[in-house]
Amino acid sequence: MLRSEFPALIPGTQGSVAQFFLDVSLYILGSDSTVDHMVSTFFGRLFPLVYRRLLGGGASPAAGSDECLRGAWRDAGAFGAYPKLMMTRLSRSLLATRVFLQALNLGIEVVNTTNHLRPSRDCGRSLLRLWYCPQCQALLGVPVCRGFCQAVMQGCLGGAAEVQPHWRSYVDGLGKLAGGMRGEQDMEAVVLRLPSMIRLALKYAVNARSRLAAAVSPHRLC
Repeated sequence: MLRSEFPALIPGTQGSVAQFFLDVSLYILGSDSTVDHMVSTFFGRLFPLVYRRLLGGGASPAAGSDECLRGAWRDAGAFGAYPKLMMTRLSRSLLATRVFLQALNLGIEVVNTTNHLRPSRDCGRSLLRLWYCPQCQALLGVPVCRGFCQAVMQGCLGGAAEVQPHWRSYVDGLGKLAGGMRGEQDMEAVVLRLPSMIRLALKYAVNARSRLAAAVSPHRLC
């Protein structure tokens, strides 16, 4: 999008765009950042380039003006309502994705833990006694020791049986959470619309060139 519609911004913006999507990825994985901070930082990095290359602010800024420009875009309303719109849409979708991944990771931890559980000593002794059951000795003509087998399994798997209702509730909740990740909570759909919102924000700044140039001049914000 930048390459086709705003080629003057290409040198210097790749790092800002890459950092923004890296921040998004880290947020989904559980970082302490916030969506508002990520979006604000992105537009803060973008505005100095926009000011100089699209708004005619000059290519040789005075020392320290970069920092001033990074903080001036919000007070000047450089990008209109589009940063706030991005914050709102990303907050809903990224939070849903973040919660889903956290819940999924919790389930993975539970599964990994149960896969490595060792039978207790009493369970091991009970399993050993099962060899006295004719079925375990391949004597298929003898009736199965059904009661004996059930008693051993209940003794060995009693803890797992207690967990079963909670696990079923977890799986049901995970399914509902995944089913709700649509529309404004569909991260993929929201992220795919980001270039369009950024394009509109840049066009807003270009159309407000005169006002922004006056607002950010050395005698005003910077």
